[in-house]
Amino acid sequence: MIIAIKDLSEGINEFEQIVPSENYKLPESEFYPNSLTLKIFVDRLENLFRFKISVSTDAVFSCDRCLETYKHGFNETIEHLYQLGHSELDSDEIEILPENSKEIDISQTIHDTFILNRPIQLLCKKDCKGLCVNCGVNLNKKSCNCQQDEIDPRFEKLKLLLK
Repeated sequence: MIIAIKDLSEGINEFEQIVPSENYKLPESEFYPNSLTLKIFVDRLENLFRFKISVSTDAVFSCDRCLETYKHGFNETIEHLYQLGHSELDSDEIEILPENSKEIDISQTIHDTFILNRPIQLLCKKDCKGLCVNCGVNLNKKSCNCQQDEIDPRFEKLKLLLK
């Protein structure tokens, strides 16, 4: 998404846009089939631009424990600073742009948001019971009659320590 900065007034400028997720070539794009809602606030102070970008959509994940598909809301807000020309502020957090820049492309920033904020463990619910290791039944939906006392033979000696 490209924001024309040459016409932005001093102070806060606000934009809202709904865009297809395919526009951003998201990693694991099958998780994000719905459109993205972008709310962008640009605070301009001369040649310094502070972007506050809110991204929201519905993600569709597959649970790591029970393998069921579930929806999860993705709502993240990021801030990014841009400076035209040189910067008197010595910071790695400010992206320096050429002084004659007329627009800023925030597509990569939005793309990175999905990479950095994807859940590490995908669970349909915190107390997901997963699948039975013996028969494969989803333990969230029904219980099974498998014997749970079976111990891996490699750990049989450790059982003696509990006595």
